[in-house]
Amino acid sequence: MTRNIFISFRYADGIKYKEHLQRLFDMSDNFCDFSEDEDRSNLNEDSIKRYLYSKLKKTSLTIVIITPMALNYREDRYGRIDDWMYDEVRYSLEDRENNRSNALIALYVPEVEHRLISKGVDGNIIKVNNFNNLCLKNMFNVLPEHKMCSTRDSYNRDYDSYCSLVPFDDFVRNPKKYIQIAEYKRDNINNYKLIKSIQNMSWIF
Repeated sequence: MTRNIFISFRYADGIKYKEHLQRLFDMSDNFCDFSEDEDRSNLNEDSIKRYLYSKLKKTSLTIVIITPMALNYREDRYGRIDDWMYDEVRYSLEDRENNRSNALIALYVPEVEHRLISKGVDGNIIKVNNFNNLCLKNMFNVLPEHKMCSTRDSYNRDYDSYCSLVPFDDFVRNPKKYIQIAEYKRDNINNYKLIKSIQNMSWIF
């Protein structure tokens, strides 16, 4: 079974990681990458939507590369989010006619780990820091009755967040494992409370 994948990344500090994933997928007949590097800065909002719809409707999984410059979204002078990475994720999560919501994986690179997460002495993640990022808004969002981890304030790292948060190097070593987990959650999407957009009211006067 071939998986059609869209990769979202910040070109300035994420292109080398995107190209690494492309090489990885190119070595397998099971993956097809539908992302690209075109300049889309001159498109208006409607054109952006149509463009991304045409790309995303062919895919079932969105992989977001979390680099230092991708943690926070860019904003316009009124404080409104104006960022292609945000658009790519929010349109990935939309459930439209003939297009189900995509599965979602966020891969964090070594340079961003110290800003993004805190680890315990055992090396396990004990805290994910709060950034204005739609991937992170879709973590720890499993409905209580479907929670895998029985401990009240703890979460199963694979199944209790719709968006899987995975170290980049771990994913590269075993992409099939993490993609299968993401696909399972997509098939059980009603077990999660998805956040499909970020409401920023600072621009309203």
